[in-house]
Amino acid sequence: MTLNDTIIACATAAGYSSIAVLRVSGPRTREFISKVLRLKNPDPSFLPNRSYYGSIVDPGIDEVIDKVVVTFFNEPNSYTGEDSAEISCHGNPVIIDRIIGLLLENGCHPAQRGEFTKRALLNGKIDLIQAEAILDTVHATCDEARRLAISQYEGKLSQKIYEIKSEVVDMLSLVEADIDFPEEEDVPSASVKIQSQMVDRISVIIQTIDILLDSADIGRKIKEGYRVLIIGRSNVGKSTLFNSIVGYDRAITHEEPGTTRDYIDDRIELQGLYIWLYDTAGFLNRATGPDIVAQEKSQELLNQADLVLLVFDGSEPMNEQDISLYNLTKDRNRILIVNKIDKNVKLSESKILSDSIKISAKTGENLNILKNDISKKLIKQPLKKQIILTKQRHIDGLQQIKEYLRKGMKTSSSELLAFELHSALDIIGELTGKVLRSDILDKIFNEFCIGK
Repeated sequence: MTLNDTIIACATAAGYSSIAVLRVSGPRTREFISKVLRLKNPDPSFLPNRSYYGSIVDPGIDEVIDKVVVTFFNEPNSYTGEDSAEISCHGNPVIIDRIIGLLLENGCHPAQRGEFTKRALLNGKIDLIQAEAILDTVHATCDEARRLAISQYEGKLSQKIYEIKSEVVDMLSLVEADIDFPEEEDVPSASVKIQSQMVDRISVIIQTIDILLDSADIGRKIKEGYRVLIIGRSNVGKSTLFNSIVGYDRAITHEEPGTTRDYIDDRIELQGLYIWLYDTAGFLNRATGPDIVAQEKSQELLNQADLVLLVFDGSEPMNEQDISLYNLTKDRNRILIVNKIDKNVKLSESKILSDSIKISAKTGENLNILKNDISKKLIKQPLKKQIILTKQRHIDGLQQIKEYLRKGMKTSSSELLAFELHSALDIIGELTGKVLRSDILDKIFNEFCIGK
């Protein structure tokens, strides 16, 4: 399939709905749609950015398939950068298939996965980083992931990459001038620059790359989810707290200890963050039988946790098991929680619990305070102005650029420095899609759905 083909696909989810949207894009968009669209007041020009109400008709049998609204867009002012249109029809699969079938019969081609976005890339409407951000926007797991995806879609990461490119191109022009005109007195010698100006300029770029790379762990966590672990000795109210946070009775609760023998988990959005919340079996100092296995699993989860919620029973004095768990988690990112404040509080306000949060998981008292504290413990600094990496491809690419620049700093040869700078520019081109590699494009756009 080529850019000369006009493509069609349904852009909305499969199934029944009030409205479905069909996308058409390509140079013959108006021609093909005009064959099946009947308007009360015919307008053969089909003006751009204007919606037309009419009927989709099977011209072979003169049958109305559906009443639709069609909006036309002129190239280059469209999503794909081509002439295109969106057909809004009733969201019935029978109707959708019939309209698509009619347009295929009249010359359209079926769109491949991500082909509309791919055409936007090839037509210069977006770069490859922005194309990936579109997919991330569709699949954002939480509000913070959505915000990061929109930030990249708006081009904030791309802009930083282009700033790095501009600096590398500027340095390369000086180095290549030294190679081409070594006798010119007014052209600085690269052998001198590599010891001073070039080294300094490359160091600044590497610092910029390091700042971006330092954000990768936060970006991965925001996309994949933070692991938050509830632990405590038996019957301190861990499962009740778990249910209160997830918002429904996910875990079994009972006044008798030991209701949780294996861990329970659920995925939730909390304060805009994607979280894997785990309810673990109670830690026992002298566990036997299956309790040993349960505690081994809890210990494994503890080692992987981004945040530990250590729960104490406020209706009872602290005991040996509480102290043991306090010491076990003292080097962890944690929140100390005194639960059951709806009962007669017997837990003394000792120094080790002076910074704890007092809650009632049963009544929900102070639960919002706890949720706010969880968010602050996971994200310790505001992210709104940060450029955060979320994809391994971007991380790998920036690490490669950094390595080429480091090699360039170590050479005193203009030719070798130019080679390393060219290599860095090639990777920048692959990141932004200015250098097209079919294997990279196929891998990225195969993740898209048809119609996007």
